[in-house]
Amino acid sequence: MREYLSLGTIGHNHLLAAGQRAFGLANGSGSSGPSGPLLTLGARLFAMAWAEFPLNAPLAAEIARLSKLFPASALTHQGVALARRLAAEGGGPESEEPNLLFEQGDFEGLTRFFERNAGRKPLLPLVRQAWQYQGLLSRWEWLEEFLRRSVAPRDPEVANLLLAEAQLAAGRYDRAATGLEKMARRYGPGAWGLRLAVARAEAGDADGAMGLLGELLADFPEHSTALLYLDSLAFPSALGGRLEGGCAVSIYSYDKARELERTLESVLDSDLGPELGEVTVRVLVNGSRDDSLAVAEEARERFGGTMDIVALPVNVGAPAARNWLLDAALRDGARWIAYLDDDVLVPRDWLSGLAAGVRDFPEAGVWGCRVADVRSPSLTQHGDGFLLWPEDAARAGRRLTLQEPCAECLVPPLLGYRRYAGSVTGCCHLFEAESLAASNGFDLAYSPSQFDDLDLDLRRLAQGKPVAYLGDVVITHLRESTHFLELSPSAAAQSRAHQSFLEERHAPQLEHMLRIQSGFVKADLEARRARLRAAGLLA
Repeated sequence: MREYLSLGTIGHNHLLAAGQRAFGLANGSGSSGPSGPLLTLGARLFAMAWAEFPLNAPLAAEIARLSKLFPASALTHQGVALARRLAAEGGGPESEEPNLLFEQGDFEGLTRFFERNAGRKPLLPLVRQAWQYQGLLSRWEWLEEFLRRSVAPRDPEVANLLLAEAQLAAGRYDRAATGLEKMARRYGPGAWGLRLAVARAEAGDADGAMGLLGELLADFPEHSTALLYLDSLAFPSALGGRLEGGCAVSIYSYDKARELERTLESVLDSDLGPELGEVTVRVLVNGSRDDSLAVAEEARERFGGTMDIVALPVNVGAPAARNWLLDAALRDGARWIAYLDDDVLVPRDWLSGLAAGVRDFPEAGVWGCRVADVRSPSLTQHGDGFLLWPEDAARAGRRLTLQEPCAECLVPPLLGYRRYAGSVTGCCHLFEAESLAASNGFDLAYSPSQFDDLDLDLRRLAQGKPVAYLGDVVITHLRESTHFLELSPSAAAQSRAHQSFLEERHAPQLEHMLRIQSGFVKADLEARRARLRAAGLLA
């Protein structure tokens, strides 16, 4: 269980899976085994999952049932009473219309549906759908108004519960802290305390946040996300450092002229100065049929540094383009290569953040970042990903599967930690060029695209080189999340084929990769715990 919890202790579905694992282990422990602590742990994890989405009526019913068998350590009596009420009142049928509107991308029609049906009975199924869909779209102001106008007169307890969460996600931290303080005190700090700590820290009360996190960890030492967040507050990473030996910022593009224009604008406006070392920019126009080449040439005229442009007559695919850029970087004598997709926006200090990652995580094989969504600012497309165990893959009908607990979290400040992980996305990542070449670069079997970056992460992991997730470096992906986009039939078929090939290749080494991943994750968490204790922030 400790290994599973070390991946993260956030995310409604991840916490549910963790709780189910604890109950499964308890059932298999036998009458003489340590089933009691596992059952208590399972109930705690269910309570934490429910606090992230209180309108999950079946889960609320299970929490109410479990509370009769043994104490619900993460919830107060009022918290259990709320779960019991929501189980009884929140399980009515849901309308299919919001599902269809969301699938069609008619988000304005979705809003009109909720406003038109605000008086519907029963209330809670409608509120559940509004929270799910409008929250996924980061429409927090609308949700606040909806809760005040349409929910509070009929169910003030639910309205206040969700209002504090909406204010936290919207960045209204002072108000959120006030509301979450009440929620934690009334329903249970073990379930609401982490988000209260975020609200306090972001509202300027870092000491209060760290004190609360210390209390959470004293009560639940395996709360890995609380540990990571506490460490990030106590020891914020110092951005900066040099990429000695030079860095080639490398972008490849195919038929995305407008996105490429925005990408280049953000990259060339970012800090690529001499304090980072010698930085060059290279753009490979990968057989584009639009005006991508002209866009790149116009950007070069505005750029004061070194920028190279290469135009290929055909699209050779992402893996080949990445390998060509790697060869070019090696020919130029660059020690580092930073790959960027042609549809991202980078912050001014992105390369400084990656350079700091090299300093802080020297054993990594790749350094990556958190990827935010262009449509929904609260949404994280990708962050720290981890291989799961064979039984988890089997339950998903696969031979190999990954988990990103962070992708379920709609509170971005909570994800600003840095850590070793199993995989990061390829939208923005940094490699040591010679080390990457020694791993044979990106595999052309994944042409024209999809899964070549994950395949490389796993090959490097098997070689003893994990990834470093740098959550304080945040790029915005101009391609919307798969929540909002549906792959074409051909792209979906290609994705399935590449995923099958990836599983076939790496499943035989899964246990080996899990040992390496777990070793780095465990050592990293233990080091953080030790320095927090030394600083007097942890018992």
